[in-house]
Amino acid sequence: MTDTDGTLWKDDLLGYSGIAETFTHLIQSIDDTKVISIEAGFGQGKTFLRENWAKHLRALGEVVIEIDAQQSDHSGEPVITFLGALLAAMPRATKAKGQVVKEQGLKLAKAAGRVAVQVVARNAMEEVVDLAAGWVGGKAEGVKALEESVAELGEGMTKYGEQLIRTQLAAEHAREKELPQQIATIRDALTEGAAHKRVVVLIDELDRCHPDYAIAFLEAMKLVFNAEGFVFCLFVNADYLESLAQHRFGTKDAGERYLEKFVDIRLRLEATRAVKAAATRQLTKALPLAIPFGESDAFSVAHAAELAGKLVMQSNLSFRQIKRILDKVELALRCYQQCPVDCSLLVLLSFEAVINASEKLSEREQRDWLKNHLPRAALTPSQAANYVKELKMLGQSSEKIWAASERFVRENCSDLLGLPRDRYQFPAPADRGVDTGFVLVLAGLGPRYIPDHQAMLNAVHRLMV
Repeated sequence: MTDTDGTLWKDDLLGYSGIAETFTHLIQSIDDTKVISIEAGFGQGKTFLRENWAKHLRALGEVVIEIDAQQSDHSGEPVITFLGALLAAMPRATKAKGQVVKEQGLKLAKAAGRVAVQVVARNAMEEVVDLAAGWVGGKAEGVKALEESVAELGEGMTKYGEQLIRTQLAAEHAREKELPQQIATIRDALTEGAAHKRVVVLIDELDRCHPDYAIAFLEAMKLVFNAEGFVFCLFVNADYLESLAQHRFGTKDAGERYLEKFVDIRLRLEATRAVKAAATRQLTKALPLAIPFGESDAFSVAHAAELAGKLVMQSNLSFRQIKRILDKVELALRCYQQCPVDCSLLVLLSFEAVINASEKLSEREQRDWLKNHLPRAALTPSQAANYVKELKMLGQSSEKIWAASERFVRENCSDLLGLPRDRYQFPAPADRGVDTGFVLVLAGLGPRYIPDHQAMLNAVHRLMV
């Protein structure tokens, strides 16, 4: 990949640079107009790919226009969004020369836009009506066509109705005749001196727009900007857009998808679980753990990284969700630098909260899930309290209870034996000799181990936006 300043793809944890290379070859093979969808669910890295791919394409000499559809949603007019993005990208030296193009183009956009006509019909926006009438005023052919069309409707039409018809016809004329000429002029200005007349338009965040605007955007792209030399790349959550279209237009025939009306080539953007797991391990290894809960490797950041990778392999979490989980753990580690922290437990609890929110695990399922992924997480306050209660009631008279308690700790929580004394906050019974480590775990650590770590996460959760 071309990377002259060392900034391209530097945070490419999901290996998207290779995918972009393939997409680039596709773009370079196109000489006419195409609409390509690059489809992925929310949080899968579409925006990261778009931003870095745009830089790469420009480094190869491509003319690239980036449009964040969500930022233009407020305008209500996709045609103006397209033209504005194209005009803003014109070379500085040609902007003065293209001023007339800009003024005419934006006026035409307002007249030609489908949404603008709908707004007129709904709210009687006289300024748009006047704009359309003013545009056709000096064009004999247009005036004649309008007058003939209006006359055919009879004499009983109101002045407002006549104005609406004029606006509608002006919009159609602009879309079919004038606007394509202006778009071609802008394309030529953008590609002047380039090896080809291709403009690559990367469109992101369309699936986060108001449904009516998203649909109008697609229609404007296909109907108005279907001009030679434009390659549109939509970064979309296709399933979400399909649901919008179904809500708007109703259920289509079996097998028919709304996007296929506008898209020529559909591509998938999807990092495998293995790739996401590797990226997760890399991010987790960078966590700032100040005071490990214990000195063994079981409490290291490396152990937490391996655990995080395994959790990702077993889940359907998006990379955005994963990143959010690790951001939460990192914030907890930074806010509690003076406290001993079990990093693996923080990671496990954070993942469990997100997974449980979607899968709605029962209390027992949650307990088993934690224990299966990190055996020492079996040391819940209730479990520890049950053993301690039985030990206090029966004391040394029941070797069976004593052995069962010790076996629970050694089978599940052996990592918690032999920790620094301040971790337990409980004195060892003197009459049992030195073999009382499991009592420290159950009575001294059990009531606090998981609740303290959960409290850290709860506290930082309230701080996060």
